[in-house]
Amino acid sequence: MDMSVRAAGSPSSRHGTKPSLLDVAAEVLVADPSASLADVAEAAGIGRTTLHKHYATRDDLMRAVGHRAIDLWERAVGEVADTGGPDGGLRAVIEAMIPIGPQLAFLWRNPAFDHVPDIGQRWLAAEARGLAVLKRAQAHGAVGADVPDWWLLQTFYSLIYVAAESVRTGHLAPRDAPALVLDTYLHGIGPAGHRPGAASAQDRTTKGKP
Repeated sequence: MDMSVRAAGSPSSRHGTKPSLLDVAAEVLVADPSASLADVAEAAGIGRTTLHKHYATRDDLMRAVGHRAIDLWERAVGEVADTGGPDGGLRAVIEAMIPIGPQLAFLWRNPAFDHVPDIGQRWLAAEARGLAVLKRAQAHGAVGADVPDWWLLQTFYSLIYVAAESVRTGHLAPRDAPALVLDTYLHGIGPAGHRPGAASAQDRTTKGKP
């Protein structure tokens, strides 16, 4: 398996700096859940001995990456304020979460974290803050009032994951991803004539890779 890391997907590299070790580890482990510490060290451009100095075991690294993912998740939802716009900050949280998709995917796809109390508690707190943004969108009338909270969350997570993965594989331009997620979340994938803005989003997406 190709263990190279696409820097464009990491939070650090978006600002022109080297991705952190934990961000690299998240991308490697999402691509290959069975990846070893040696694989992570190679992708990060460091020796295995250096990695072991920071994380003695694979479990230690896994927990550290989990906490890193929640740090980024908390930051993404914490910076979104209710601007009074029609979506209650929905687009803003989408824009903040797509770039950290690999870290979130690592967190969401690891059932072992269900048994790590400190991660579980932080997860629930971050999720509650994210749900608050979705509920604001609902209160503004952007989302149906009868949609249950669990569906608001699970549909949102799914779209964030697919968008982030599509950006990583080059199927979707980063600049087009937020609009496509927002349009799909609010209007579904029915005929374009019934979805405001759908045609333009599709046109942008099919014009090629970033």
